[in-house]
Amino acid sequence: MRVFVDTSIILAFLVGQDDRALEIIRRIERREITGYINPLVIDETIYGYLRLATGHSARRIRKLLARRDERLIRMIKDEVQPILKLFTTLPLAAEPGEVAGLIEEHGLMPADALIALTCKQHEISVIATLDEDFKQIPWLKVIP
Repeated sequence: MRVFVDTSIILAFLVGQDDRALEIIRRIERREITGYINPLVIDETIYGYLRLATGHSARRIRKLLARRDERLIRMIKDEVQPILKLFTTLPLAAEPGEVAGLIEEHGLMPADALIALTCKQHEISVIATLDEDFKQIPWLKVIP
């Protein structure tokens, strides 16, 4: 089964917040399902994990990364990167009108609209997410 994996699942797995996220990641590791992400999920996962794991503000993280802070770089390489490598990364391509249309029609945040469009473009009909908003998208079945 081909499944797009939303940032919420990956972050919940990384911080040990949700057994459903653990089960999705384990199924990907066992190759029971094929997991897909896009560059937006990579960005959200790295940034979100650094915020959650350190408690730092966005401004502080930006400063530390600009200084090539060894601790943050190690967290990315040792904790986040191994999980992201489990997935196939799909290209992200969307026209502004498509994004605006999904925001207007379904009340999505822009990032969620981009994820929904990635799924549509690559004919992926299942999304693993803890975000209820994706249930409104007619071409997506939400798991868990």
